[in-house]
Amino acid sequence: MEKTQEIVKKFSENLGPRMQNVLVERQKEMINWVTDWWLDDMYLKVRLPVPINSNPGMVFPRRQFAKIDEVADLAALYIDDLLDYKEMLDRGELPQERATSREKGQPLCMEQFYRLLGVCRIPEVGKDRLELPDRPNDPSECEELVIVVCRNYFYPIPVKAADRGRLTPGEIQAQLLHAMVDAAGAPPAPRVGLLTSMNRDQWAKAREQLIKDENNRTNLELISRALCIMCIDEAGGDRPELDADTNALLRAMHGGGTRYHSANRWFDKTVQLIISSDGTIGMCYEHSPAEGVAVIRLAERALARAEVADKPSPPPALLPAPQFMKWNLTSELHRGIENAARDFDRQISDLDLKVYTYRGYGREFMKSCRTSPDVYIQLALQYTYYKMYGYLVSTYESASLRRFHHGRVDNIRSAHSAAHAWAAAMCTADTPPQTDDDGPKKVSFNLYGEQKKLELFEEAARKQTAIMEANILGRGIDNHLLGLREAARETLGELPEMFKDPTYGRMIEFKLSTSQVATTTDNTFMGYGAVVPDGYGCSYNPKKDSVIFCISSFTSSSVTNTEAFRQSLGEALDSMRLMFQNRKAEN
Repeated sequence: MEKTQEIVKKFSENLGPRMQNVLVERQKEMINWVTDWWLDDMYLKVRLPVPINSNPGMVFPRRQFAKIDEVADLAALYIDDLLDYKEMLDRGELPQERATSREKGQPLCMEQFYRLLGVCRIPEVGKDRLELPDRPNDPSECEELVIVVCRNYFYPIPVKAADRGRLTPGEIQAQLLHAMVDAAGAPPAPRVGLLTSMNRDQWAKAREQLIKDENNRTNLELISRALCIMCIDEAGGDRPELDADTNALLRAMHGGGTRYHSANRWFDKTVQLIISSDGTIGMCYEHSPAEGVAVIRLAERALARAEVADKPSPPPALLPAPQFMKWNLTSELHRGIENAARDFDRQISDLDLKVYTYRGYGREFMKSCRTSPDVYIQLALQYTYYKMYGYLVSTYESASLRRFHHGRVDNIRSAHSAAHAWAAAMCTADTPPQTDDDGPKKVSFNLYGEQKKLELFEEAARKQTAIMEANILGRGIDNHLLGLREAARETLGELPEMFKDPTYGRMIEFKLSTSQVATTTDNTFMGYGAVVPDGYGCSYNPKKDSVIFCISSFTSSSVTNTEAFRQSLGEALDSMRLMFQNRKAEN
C-alpha cells in the first residue's frame, strides 16, 4: 500500500499534470476525447474470441410453429421492421431522447442507434476495425440486403433496390422459404461461420487467406454491408439438465455447440437474429458498436410489431430464387475451420451459465424501501460475493455517458468501503440466545444489530448513488485513468510506473462484471460471459415482482461456481427483505 501511494504521489506531482494537459488539448480537437481509446481498450484490441467473452445473447418470448412457413412468416416480419427502422434512420427521423433524471431534459446522444444495422466488425492482427455504412444523401436510392443462414449456408437476399423499391413482407417470406427448402435438400455446407469464433489474430490471418479468392472476397463484402444476419436454426442443441431459459440463452450466445447451430452464425455481425423451428427466438450481437439499450430498443420494436402484424400475403409473382454463397477453401482453411470447431466446443463446455428468476419480490418492493432498484441490486451483489468469499473484488457496472456526444460508458465501482461495511454486518452471526439464571434460555432480539445494519445499508446506498451520479455526469475515474495512461503511452512511448503497479492491475481486473438490462417485454432477457477467468458475469432485469438474473462463470476456475453464486444471491435478497420488514414491524 505504501509503495503504491508513493508511486501515485510521484505521478500526480510530475507526469500526471503533463498528461492532463495532453487530454485538455485532445478535448479541444475531438468530438469526444476518450471514446476512441475506450473502444480500442474495451473491444477492438482484445484478442479473445467474441462469442461468450464479448457478444451478449438475448432471448425473446418463445413461439410455437406448426410448420416451417410460420418460421419464414416471423422472420419476414422482423426483417420488414428492420427496413422501416433503417429508413427512419436514413431520413434522420429518430426521435431525440432526453434524460429523465439528474439534469432532467438534457439531450442524449443518439449515435449508437445508427451503428446497429449494416455494421460489421472486421478482424485485423493487433486491432480490429468497424465497417460502418455511409449515411445516404437520398434514402430512396439505398440498396439493402440481408443474409439468411440456414444449415450453415449463407443466402444473400436483396430486400430493397433503387429500381424497384423494397420487397413486401410476402416477397421476403417467399425468399426465406426458398432458402430454407433449398438448404434442407443440400449436402452439408462448409462451416465457414466458425472462423468468426476464433481468437481475433487467428481469424484475421484466416481472413487474409480467404480474401485472396475473389469469390470469397465478394461474399465477405456482402456479409459486411448486410442489414443483419437472420439465422434460421433447426430444433436441437438443448442440454437436458438445464431449464428452458438457460438453454435458450446458451443458444443465443453460442449456438449450442458445433454439432448444432454454432456454425450457423457470423459472430462479427452487430445484429444476428435467431429463429429456431422449435420456437426458440433470440439474438446475438457484437458489442463494440453500441450498448444494450440501443439493441433492446431495436429488438423490442420488431417484437411488438410482429405481434400485431398481419400474416405476410403471398406475392403476386415469384422473384428469382436466392442462391447460397459458394466458398473456395484451401486445405489450410479447412484445417483452420476444424481447429476453430474444436476450440469453440471447448469454450462452450467451459461456460457455466444459469438464468435465475428470483421471485421473492421485485422493483416495487425495492422502491418501497426508498431505494433505487439498481442501487438495491448492486448492493445485493456485493453482499452475495462477500457471503461466499469474505471479501469484495473490483466490480464493473456500466454507466451510460450518452449525455456527451459519442459517449459510451464509464464504470460504477460498486465495491466501496460503505458496501463492505454493510455486507460484513449482514454476515455477522446472529446474537446467541441469552441464558437466564432462573430458568430456560430466552431469545432476545438484537435491536441495535438490526438497526445498525439498516444504517449501514443506507450509508452504502448513498455512496452507491453518489458514484452512479458522478459517472453519468462524466466524473467517473476509469475513463480518466484510461486517458492518462494512453496519453502517456502515445507521448512517452512507454507506460509510467503507476500503470505497471500490481494494484492498478487488480483494479481493472473485474471479477464481478454487471449491468442492468431492463426490458419492457415479458420473458425477454440478455446475458453474457464473465470477463476474467476467475470472475462472474451477472446481468439483471428488474420486473415488478421478480428479477431475472443471468449469471455466468467458467467451470475451469477452481474459484467460481455459478450455482453457489445463484444460491448465495437468493439468500442475500431474502435477508435484505427481512431487514426491511423488521424495520416496518418496529415502525
